[in-house]
Amino acid sequence: MRAKDKTEDDQLEKKAGVEQLGIKAVTLENEMKRGSVVAAAGIVFFILEILKQLGLWLVEYHGSYNVWYFPFQVCSMPIYLGLWYGLLYYRRGEEIKEKPGSDDKTFKLRQVLLTFLCDYGMLGGALALIVHDGLIHPGYPLLTLHGFVWHILMVLLSIYIFATGLSDLSLKGYFLTVPLFLGLAAIAELINIILHPYGDCDMFYISPYHVSSQIVFCDIDRSIGRIPGIFVYLFAVMLGAFIVHFFTLLFKKMHSTK
Repeated sequence: MRAKDKTEDDQLEKKAGVEQLGIKAVTLENEMKRGSVVAAAGIVFFILEILKQLGLWLVEYHGSYNVWYFPFQVCSMPIYLGLWYGLLYYRRGEEIKEKPGSDDKTFKLRQVLLTFLCDYGMLGGALALIVHDGLIHPGYPLLTLHGFVWHILMVLLSIYIFATGLSDLSLKGYFLTVPLFLGLAAIAELINIILHPYGDCDMFYISPYHVSSQIVFCDIDRSIGRIPGIFVYLFAVMLGAFIVHFFTLLFKKMHSTK
């Protein structure tokens, strides 16, 4: 009986492994068809950011650079992650052409990048459009327009990634984005410290030099202190991204049962 049970267990493991490979193959095929849009979006965001920086530097601030607008907010991540994803996407495409059966070493990383852009992109884009004071540049309509277009594109990219099945909607898919978010937050804080002598640099809105510039969180900082307040803020952002992730998963399940 034990030998029979072991054989059945081995068969179940092999079946599960084959099913997993099948899912991965279907996911990869879908990505190769539709991932080029995300790669192109990274280039578009990069070009838009260059135009914005030139406009701020040469027009609004007349040749002086305001470090407040250094491009490393949560809403700036489509530049870096979009370009990073594009590099991995096109590299994988070349690998498939040269060696169709080659091991996909960056599959999980690409899934993390896509899921991050979907979850945090929707969160950051939607909230910025709702509370849009920071998008307004009085007297500079093109810069104001840029801010609204940027965040609308973030929301549209998030919807595209979700609708085309490019992101990992599992709970594990969300939790794999957490180390990436925390790593980016650490880089943001380092930038805040390095650029502090040149002005008020508040990347990710976690500058350690003053209370939060965000509503509600400024009151939290005054109550518990700035450093604990930063951790509360980062947790809130991750929670917000989780809520987005949860509702996209729920939406997919509801429609798959119809």
